[in-house]
Amino acid sequence: MSVFARFKRAVREAIAANGKIEGAQRSTGKGSIVGDWNNRHSERLPTLADAYALDDVALIEDGRAPILEALSAELGFVPLRLPEVGVSGNALAIEFAKCAGEFGDVATVISTSLADGELNGREPDAICKEIDEAQAQLAKLRALVLASGKEVQS
Repeated sequence: MSVFARFKRAVREAIAANGKIEGAQRSTGKGSIVGDWNNRHSERLPTLADAYALDDVALIEDGRAPILEALSAELGFVPLRLPEVGVSGNALAIEFAKCAGEFGDVATVISTSLADGELNGREPDAICKEIDEAQAQLAKLRALVLASGKEVQS
């Protein structure tokens, strides 16, 4: 899949999260151009300000910023949204167990994908999705550790 196709898919996901074309038009204050952004065969993409507006609503609706995620991935980065954290007695152990579960998901999708000896079709995308989820879970664990260190110092 080309870079353009990945961006277009992300834009379409953001538009869907905004309530489709009509909702995206309200979010960005744009008119019929939003339909072009949503059209797979159009080469038009939103401006950075419009992409921000679309992702802002997508974060609220779906908990994801698909355009930011696609742009970051092309540059070799993974955006991680840090959660609000509250520290309790066994919270670190629970978050660590969640990380281990995510690592298991990565291992499962890799071994399933390589069952025929090679990566095909969308298998690399599926592996990257699981890796991104594992990294996000690690970021949550990190935020919790940092928050617990602040409580200890207070």
